[in-house]
Amino acid sequence: MSEIAGVQNRIADTIQKILKTGKVKESGLLIDDRKGFFIIEADSAEELFKLFAPAYDVAKLDIVPIVSFELLPKVFEELQKLRYVI
Repeated sequence: MSEIAGVQNRIADTIQKILKTGKVKESGLLIDDRKGFFIIEADSAEELFKLFAPAYDVAKLDIVPIVSFELLPKVFEELQKLRYVI
């Protein structure tokens, strides 16, 4: 097996394991730049680390936390509570 085929197999195996977790809400390929994406409902950064750890040696990962717009008023309210009154 070539080195490229080995990397492709490792990535494919990792993707299949992630998809089988039931945590993936959406996923796909970004055709123009050899990238893929997952929208995952995870309980912690550690959970994401465990899911993607097998790919760290063969892929560049950008993990970006997201919050729904529906939660935005609550987030703003919590931020107001944290501000100091001067």
